[in-house]
Amino acid sequence: MAALPEYKFGKVEDTVPDLRVISERSESPMVCCGYCSAHMAASTAKAGLSTDMNKEAHAIRRAGGRAHNAGNTATELREGTAKALGVVLKSVAIIDITQRLKDGFAVTAGIQYARLPSWLKVQQNDFGHAVCLFGYDAPTNRVGMFDPLWQQGARGAWVPWVSMREALWPNGNHSTTTVRMVAMAGDYVIYDDVVETRKTGAIAKGTPFFNDWKMTDKRGAIAGDGNRFRIYGYRGDAYAVRVSTTQGWSGDDAKPTLVFVAKTKVTSIQTAPEPVPPTTDEDCDDEITAVVMQRDAEWEEALKHGEPWPSQPSSRRSRGTD
Repeated sequence: MAALPEYKFGKVEDTVPDLRVISERSESPMVCCGYCSAHMAASTAKAGLSTDMNKEAHAIRRAGGRAHNAGNTATELREGTAKALGVVLKSVAIIDITQRLKDGFAVTAGIQYARLPSWLKVQQNDFGHAVCLFGYDAPTNRVGMFDPLWQQGARGAWVPWVSMREALWPNGNHSTTTVRMVAMAGDYVIYDDVVETRKTGAIAKGTPFFNDWKMTDKRGAIAGDGNRFRIYGYRGDAYAVRVSTTQGWSGDDAKPTLVFVAKTKVTSIQTAPEPVPPTTDEDCDDEITAVVMQRDAEWEEALKHGEPWPSQPSSRRSRGTD
């Protein structure tokens, strides 16, 4: 089994946070692609997680109610991630995946391995698989793919969306985080489904705003009285809000900029209605899940007896099930 794919379109770098592959290679058979993918997605949303599959990924599995080496459904993956790590994943329609990536969120995606471009593969046989998508390059319409089959700590690979789309399971089993982190002054703002861009608050004229969440690097003060600002996240005792030049920014950059304001200075907080998730299969359909599990069971049985996986040429190499 090869260690890394061919980085035909380059490596995914400069993401926030700097995501790396959490690999399932430390097990045999390799059975944790879904859990590793959820672990990676959660790592883009919550600071302080390890990169050890045996910790967070296995915790997701246990919290979702599965024994080891027993696969998972999409619902179990989402429930396990929420219970074990406190990170919420919600079903997402394929048509909405690129927008979620553009907005800085991570997506766990179910794929059919045989339909991946050859330069991304590190194995030759076919199986249901899961990867994490994170990062979007708008000029080229490429997405960042992080595959648990790659070695621990590997960079993600840029993949044309049209190629990634071809490999996705059409029946669903794709989940997007509802939390994310963005860089500010070398640190992170935490986004969640309570605060995430749906909350606004009034800030009085003269209220200072800062470039850091500890509120030590003052950048200016609110120019108008009672201005309403969208709250983009929080860290410690500070909210992250967007401030433009007309609202008090004193620098040369005229673009709206995320800065920190003390939570106690934000009043009349209002929250817009929570968006309704797209209508998709919440899980894989039961019939499809059953077929996939039966196929994987047949493959594993063949592997134990040294036989090729059903429908695969005997010259092809084997891997564990997911």
